[in-house]
Amino acid sequence: MFTVLMSVYAREQPVALDAALQSLASQTVLPAEVLLVKDGPLGPELDAVIDRYMRDLPLVTHPLPANVGLTRALNHGLRLVRQPWVMRFDSDDICVPHRVESQREMALNGRLSLFGAQIFEFDVSPAQARRSRTVPIMHSEILAKGLVRNPFNHMTVCYRRDLALSVGGYPEIPFMEDYGLWMRMLAQGIETANSHESLVFARIGNGMLARRGGVRYARSEWMLQRHMVALGLKSRRRALWDGSRRSAVFLTPVAVRSIVYEHFLRNDALRR
Repeated sequence: MFTVLMSVYAREQPVALDAALQSLASQTVLPAEVLLVKDGPLGPELDAVIDRYMRDLPLVTHPLPANVGLTRALNHGLRLVRQPWVMRFDSDDICVPHRVESQREMALNGRLSLFGAQIFEFDVSPAQARRSRTVPIMHSEILAKGLVRNPFNHMTVCYRRDLALSVGGYPEIPFMEDYGLWMRMLAQGIETANSHESLVFARIGNGMLARRGGVRYARSEWMLQRHMVALGLKSRRRALWDGSRRSAVFLTPVAVRSIVYEHFLRNDALRR
């Protein structure tokens, strides 16, 4: 019932991709399909990693002739998915062994169209995970939180393929295409949830805070706010307020963003 949808490009680390695919091959219940979009030529090392898993996973690759970026790569893949449910996963993260089994149970309840889970974050090894990103569990909380902050951990999300296609797939909002898609779905009045479990170890790595900031990130924030206004999810006044606050954080020095990130946006994984 699940197609795991992934995109990989030439700058990925072969060791990280190997760990990601191994975590899928080690699932207590295998997905029906793993669709890996090659976003442009990858090089021999990454191709070799993928080839090693062709027998261990129901792996289907779709090569693109040139790098088109994450949004377009995901939309290419979405049109090729053969299962009713899409399970998103990043090519450098690690699933816990029962992720597919656990989320299969959520899909089978027949009520949900979009759902996710909690994550642990790590820099080098999942055994050294020290942070977690907690998202709301109940639909009402997800809807409220979604107006000010991404209410899902994108690498844990499962959604109905037909719904994603019906709303136009991933919008062209760099860095925030997943968030934009969730908002498109929420605008349709669907039912959502997040599991209380942490089902993915997300690889953050060095330089994450430097990447998640700057003028380009702030520009994308304003694209997201306009997107939510167009969907009828918030007023222009509310979008101006939310966009100003969030953009201000993106434009601050890395040291300031680090304080916001550590003390307001993440939890200590050791206390969970």
